[in-house]
Amino acid sequence: MPTDGTFYAPVGYSAWWPLAGAAILVLCLGWCAWIWISTRAQPSADVPGFIAPRNAETVRRKYLMLISSIEQRHSTGALTGRAAHLELSLAVRTFVHEMTGVKAQRMTLKQLRDHQLPLVADAVEQFYPGEFAAYSEQPSVAASAQAAGSVVSSWR
Repeated sequence: MPTDGTFYAPVGYSAWWPLAGAAILVLCLGWCAWIWISTRAQPSADVPGFIAPRNAETVRRKYLMLISSIEQRHSTGALTGRAAHLELSLAVRTFVHEMTGVKAQRMTLKQLRDHQLPLVADAVEQFYPGEFAAYSEQPSVAASAQAAGSVVSSWR
């Protein structure tokens, strides 16, 4: 192999390669940050400091199933009308607590209205006669269950 004595230096890389590598690294870090931020629970605007449930639809389905279970247990005779109304009221109030953070389980009707929860207040008002009236004056559990279901299903 003949040699002519000239030296050929290695070919240098373009200045764009380190910039492209840095850009890819920044994009990967930005993507990881976006995933981390977008999957965190967001605070609700209604209640300061409250973190809304991750999947509101799952909470909604859970309470709709609970309401239908209460109605079914009443129709089979496992619950009295008063017990069914008490459980419906607690279900709706606990649903509100899970969705907004407002501790509605022990609120009066006026407090529910003051917190601007009109659908909830109207449903709870409909449950009151069933919870507190004499046994002979019990309202329909089916109508109360329908009111509870409409509160849960129409919640946004």
